[in-house]
Amino acid sequence: MRYFNVFYVLVILVGLALWRINVSMNKTVVTFYGFAENKETEINFNYSVAIGQIHVIPGQMVKEGTPLLDIYRIQSKETLTDQPYRISELNAKARTWIVEKEGDIKLIESKQRLRLAEIARDIEKLEEEQKFQASLYDDLKSVKPKNGSYSPIAAKIKALKKEKTLVIENFNQEIQNIQNEIKIGNSPYRAEIDRLQAEQAFDAANKQIDIQLTAPSDGLIGNIYCKEAEHVPSYKTLVSFYEPNPSLVKGFVQEDLILHVALQDSFLIRSAKDPATFCYGIVTGLGSRIVEIPERLRKMADFKTYGREISVSIPKQNNFLQKEKVILEFINPPEGINQTTRRKPLVDLKTGD
Repeated sequence: MRYFNVFYVLVILVGLALWRINVSMNKTVVTFYGFAENKETEINFNYSVAIGQIHVIPGQMVKEGTPLLDIYRIQSKETLTDQPYRISELNAKARTWIVEKEGDIKLIESKQRLRLAEIARDIEKLEEEQKFQASLYDDLKSVKPKNGSYSPIAAKIKALKKEKTLVIENFNQEIQNIQNEIKIGNSPYRAEIDRLQAEQAFDAANKQIDIQLTAPSDGLIGNIYCKEAEHVPSYKTLVSFYEPNPSLVKGFVQEDLILHVALQDSFLIRSAKDPATFCYGIVTGLGSRIVEIPERLRKMADFKTYGREISVSIPKQNNFLQKEKVILEFINPPEGINQTTRRKPLVDLKTGD
């Protein structure tokens, strides 16, 4: 009886073992390698800056708002040196303009003197002629000029004296206009000089702007690409900043499995060194070409293999290290394995279920 009981126990155990082996055989497990990746942010500016104090070191964990760098915005040397040169050049042209205007005044005064001298000579000739005619009347005692009679010579003298007054007034007005133009600085270069001087004053006031660069969120300092007192050109990366935990896994699917992996498929991600460290992820990106799989991620490092890069999003709360090698397990993919898109993911990234 005891033998009978032992026999049945052995049969049951063998049956369970066979069932387990059968289940294991029917369970399709597809694995390949990848690495965990923290989201990286490269911090730069679209203008040149100078570096003051650096508050952090590579690899340091920081909280949101932690000071990273003290920087100073500085105008480019070309801009700061060009403005005084242009102002000086325009001032020289303005001085030349004043000299030209003063020359115009002298030319007008010279024309005035010449014209007044001509009028004075004409008046003098007419007055001499008038005196000569008067002397003729003095020699002829019997002939006396009529009072109030018209005298052409006297009329010409009167007209010339009037012209002399007008010439003086006109030339003096021209001179006055030019002198006023010089006095109020009505130079064609004045407006440009004023604009450049205002621009120079603004640039001088903004020559140095203090800025403290802070951490945009909790995270890890990557590389620091600058040093204190260094002048850094625009768009050059100052600091690389990583999220505190990897949020993405990059892997390479072998060529024969390309059609088996689609967007929104779920994977179990395990650490290659510590199988107890794992999480679930969802495929969010598929590469557009076949590439050589990196040696580190090959199952047989000495043999070149090719595949397609995929990106798998994982929960931010995980224990993976940056660039840590991981194993991606694709277990029993859903029905319609050759379809390019699944109807819904197997895993919820928020809950991991």
